[in-house]
Amino acid sequence: MTRQRLRSNRFLPEYVSRFKDRHGKERLRFRRKGYPSQYFTAALGTEAFREEYRRFNSAEAVAQAREDAHAANTIPGSIGDLLRRYLAIPERLGPSATTQTKVRQILERFAQGREDRPVKAIRFEHIDAIIAKARIKTVDANGRKVGGIEAARKLRKELRRFFAFARKLGWLTTNPVDDTQQVRVAPGDQSTGFYTWSEDDIAIYRNRWALGTKQRLAMELMLWTDQRKVDAIHLGRQHVSGGKFVIRQSKTGKLLRLPIAPQLAAAIDAMPPSDAMCFLVTEWGKPFSVKGFGGWFREQCDAAGLPKCTAHGLRKATMRRMAELEMPNKTMKSVSGHSKDDEVARYTAAANQERLAEGAISRLAEWEMSNLDPRLDTNSAEGAENGR
Repeated sequence: MTRQRLRSNRFLPEYVSRFKDRHGKERLRFRRKGYPSQYFTAALGTEAFREEYRRFNSAEAVAQAREDAHAANTIPGSIGDLLRRYLAIPERLGPSATTQTKVRQILERFAQGREDRPVKAIRFEHIDAIIAKARIKTVDANGRKVGGIEAARKLRKELRRFFAFARKLGWLTTNPVDDTQQVRVAPGDQSTGFYTWSEDDIAIYRNRWALGTKQRLAMELMLWTDQRKVDAIHLGRQHVSGGKFVIRQSKTGKLLRLPIAPQLAAAIDAMPPSDAMCFLVTEWGKPFSVKGFGGWFREQCDAAGLPKCTAHGLRKATMRRMAELEMPNKTMKSVSGHSKDDEVARYTAAANQERLAEGAISRLAEWEMSNLDPRLDTNSAEGAENGR
C-alpha cells in the first residue's frame, strides 16, 4: 500500500483524515462531499492549520471548485467561455443584487444551447433573429409570461454590453449588436403598461379604507414615496431620520432622502402601536414578500371597486401628478430615483393632456399679448384705418 491510514483520525477535526504517504510522511487531508479534496500544508493545531481548515470548509471553496470545473469543460473563445469571464465580476451586471440576478438570468438564457459556439462567428443577423424571437410573448414551463417589447429591449441592451466585453478582450473587432435593428413599438402595438390611478380612483380608495387601516397605509406609502414595491413595503421607523425617509433602492442602489408628506405621516400615526420593523406586515406579523403584497393589495383595490388599480399604478400616479404640475424631469427623478428622461416619459404618459395643453396655450397667449407691438396689430381700429 502506498498510503497507511492511522487510527488517530477520530481526534481530528470533522472531514479531516490522517495518513502516511508512500515516503512514510504523515499527511492531513480535507475531504467533504461537494467540496474539493485538499491537503494541509500547516501543522495540526497551529493557527495556520485552522485558517486552512476554514478556507477548505468555506462556500468560496465550493464556488471556486465549480468555477474550475466549468472552466475545464469550456471551449476557449466560445460563448460559454465569454459568459464565465463576464459573470466573474458581478458589478458588471448592475449596482444591486436584484439587478445582477435579473441580468445573469437574461444572459444565461441567451447562452443556453449556444455555449460551445465561437464568439467570433456571431453576426448581427443572428442577434436580430434572437431579439425578434424575444418580442413574442409566450408562457414558460413554470406558467410565467415571458417575452414582449420590453423583454426584447432589455435583451438587446444586455447583449450589447456582453459583446462589448468580448471586444475589449480582443475576441471581436466590432460589436455585432451595434448593427442590429432597434426594438421599436409597431403602430397599434403600443402598450400603456400598468393602469395609472386617477384622482377619482385615489378618492374612492380613501373613502373605502379609512385612516388606521393597513389598506390605507399601504396606499399612502406607495403614493407618497413613489418607490417600487420592494422598497416601499419594507420601510419602517428605522428608515426615518430628521423627518425624512432614507431609502437605498434595491434595484439601482441609489440613496434617496425623501420628506414625509403630512398625508403619509397621518396614515402612519393612525396605526395601532407595533414593534414590527416594517410599517406594513402580514396578518402573522411578518414582512410582506413583493409578490405577496402585490396580490394582497389587488384584493383591497377590488374591495374598493377599483379592478384596474394596482400598487405599481400608484407609482405612476405620483409621476402623473408631478407632470401635471409641470415639474421638470430632474425634480421628478429626485423623487422616483429614475436615471433617464425616457424612463420618466414612460411613467408620465398618463399626464392630463387636456389640462397641460390648456395651460400651455394660455401661457403662450399671455406671452404674445405682453410682447405684441400695438403698431403691428392689424385688428385694432388704427390698424384697420391705415390699411385702407
